[in-house]
Amino acid sequence: MLVCGVPRNSAEFSRVFSVEERLFGKLALPRPAAEKIFNFCPQIWAAVFAPDGSVAAYTAAYPLKLKCADAFIAGDITEPDLTPDMMLERPDTLNGSCIYIASVVVSGEYNTLMKSTLLASLFSWRVRQLEAHAVKRISVIMTPVTDQGRRMVQAAGAKQLNSGAGRSDGYAVYGREVTPGFLYQATSAMERCLNKGVVEMNFDFDRHERETRAVRAAPRAPAYEAV
Repeated sequence: MLVCGVPRNSAEFSRVFSVEERLFGKLALPRPAAEKIFNFCPQIWAAVFAPDGSVAAYTAAYPLKLKCADAFIAGDITEPDLTPDMMLERPDTLNGSCIYIASVVVSGEYNTLMKSTLLASLFSWRVRQLEAHAVKRISVIMTPVTDQGRRMVQAAGAKQLNSGAGRSDGYAVYGREVTPGFLYQATSAMERCLNKGVVEMNFDFDRHERETRAVRAAPRAPAYEAV
């Protein structure tokens, strides 16, 4: 069975971030910065791991301080510039905050139905994370880098906040407010794609010390798709 949750240790995180590096190259955080942010706030990343330990899907969502979110939208900083001191320190400060959804990635080895299940699992995990911290309203910002990502962002009702013309990475920034009503509608749409018999959900949101588990030999690297 696949498992959805926070990477439980540095080895799991390294496998997730290796996919990030292969997909996004210089657009991704430098690895030392990513490792510092993971140690500071592991629940920024949620991933679905296959039984052999490979990464089936993952998301990265950074809870930015408001002044840093404004700077990100304006183009004064981009993803490779992010550091731990730009993040909110406690989950109970998330209400009314701005979250940068940096990555939504699924393995290209799965069929369409399974990809939908993986995406629904990640979305469900994030919704439960917000509920656990009594978050009623947040803003989200995104910089889609693929056509599929742009279609997904627009389908979610996000509006363009910056065309990308003044940003060093050249990518447009989209954003929207997330309310309980929006989450209810989105959750209802995603519910039919969930399959608890395929993906086990681990809602261990705030445990910074992850238990160690045996790391199996690295499997053949699959193809991945950023969405």
